[in-house]
Amino acid sequence: MKKFIILIFSVFLFGANLINVNFFEGKNKLDILFSLDDAFKGKVKQVGINQYVLTNVKTDKVIQKEFKKGFLNSVIISPEKDGVKIDISTDKKIKTSVALTPDGYGVRFRIVNSAPVKVNDIQKLQTANETKSLDMFSYIVGITVLFILAVVLWFVKKKTAHLPTLRENMKVLAQKPIDPKNKVVLFEYQERKYLMLIGNTNVLLDVFADDIPVPKNEVQFDEMLKLSKKYDNIEKYIQNAEKLKEFDERI
Repeated sequence: MKKFIILIFSVFLFGANLINVNFFEGKNKLDILFSLDDAFKGKVKQVGINQYVLTNVKTDKVIQKEFKKGFLNSVIISPEKDGVKIDISTDKKIKTSVALTPDGYGVRFRIVNSAPVKVNDIQKLQTANETKSLDMFSYIVGITVLFILAVVLWFVKKKTAHLPTLRENMKVLAQKPIDPKNKVVLFEYQERKYLMLIGNTNVLLDVFADDIPVPKNEVQFDEMLKLSKKYDNIEKYIQNAEKLKEFDERI
């Protein structure tokens, strides 16, 4: 009974579990996107010099990101009593800001280099303009790549919905329905095997070597699925992936 009360208390104490952390580097800024399995209802507190805590968020992982260039040395994300701690290592003066995705399932923590940039001559101005042009080019290339990936995923989803019309070089080896709109599919393409969640959203769960045994029945397929670390989070992907992918880091 005591353990049950503690469990219930912990549910109210931590409003959301941390699913994933992504880093988006920009010129004189870094965006950290925290993806949650529930809407963020906590606060962001500064607990020390360049140390912050996101309350009402639970995790048991430690994530460390090193930076060889730029104004940051490293960022460490670790469990804390009240939530998740963000420890920033830098020699520069920084500013931070926090924003939520429209659905509240994502928290964007932005770190900006607040040190003034001094321009002493025309050559440095020209260098800055060239860098800006390069950043714009990289942005356009990134958007183009994302569009191509979206088209490819749409093509895979459409083809797997009509298995008899699949191309000869794409072979479905096994599949298992999760609910009326989503299923897990194991297929072979160009001598590699891929495990994907297909339906409302398309998520690549795992990639296998060519020499793995092909499941001959549903029991063997279930045993293979247990080996995928992401399989336990399928329901969270179904509920949240569509909302999280609409996140725009410019908010």
